Amino acid sequence: MADRNDETMGALAHVISVVYSLLVDVCQMLPVPIGLPTDRNVPATNAVPAIERAAALAKDQPMGEAQEAQLVVGCIHLLAAIDLYALCAARYTDIRADAVGLNLAHAEESLKRLSAWLAPRAGD
Repeated sequence: MADRNDETMGALAHVISVVYSLLVDVCQMLPVPIGLPTDRNVPATNAVPAIERAAALAKDQPMGEAQEAQLVVGCIHLLAAIDLYALCAARYTDIRADAVGLNLAHAEESLKRLSAWLAPRAGD
């Protein structure tokens, strides 16, 4: 059982990293780019404040309300996933691991929508 839990946690950690990388890319494409830490393995102690900052700066971006919401929703769900991951690392439960995955899926979907909207506008 512990091996399966370790595999699940490893997979979730990987997806957190992937979604964070997507957020970094999206933030660079914003009309007013936001720089986030991009070290190979950004520790949560650095990533969390950066994600919170990106969400706070969303309202200052010259883009529509829908796009602002996509950035904020992506940040909120990524933060929730990181928090739940930490709880799951302390005391693993399947339902909490599922919640991490669901939050990551929502974050990724929101950020991909924003990325698709930003891509044709990049470099304007």
